[in-house]
Amino acid sequence: MKTNRIILLLTAIFVIALSGCNKQKDPTVRLQNDKFITSNKTISPADVLKFKWIAEKGKSDLYSFSIRVNGNDWYGYPVDTIPPDTYYDSTDLEGPAVQGNYAFSFVVTDTDGKIGEQTIVITVE
Repeated sequence: MKTNRIILLLTAIFVIALSGCNKQKDPTVRLQNDKFITSNKTISPADVLKFKWIAEKGKSDLYSFSIRVNGNDWYGYPVDTIPPDTYYDSTDLEGPAVQGNYAFSFVVTDTDGKIGEQTIVITVE
């Protein structure tokens, strides 16, 4: 009888420990090289910015992708018709025409609302 209680208690502790290890994995987004911008860069006003990225799901399916500049969605974004597992794409954008620093963020959101993000700074001189 005592052995059964100990086994039951150890089983319960084991189940609780395993369920606590089930960490939510966030989606990710990475800028890809191959003649595209992947890190901070200085440009002239209105230069063309070429970006290529891969977004991958974490625990949940991908839901949307956006490019944001200084916290505001770029024209045509967010896109909510992306594949659920992996989203590859690229774009050519006309850079800002006014001198200054601009934070370009590439943001993927999954169906649980978890976010993956990569940000680079484009300096216009």
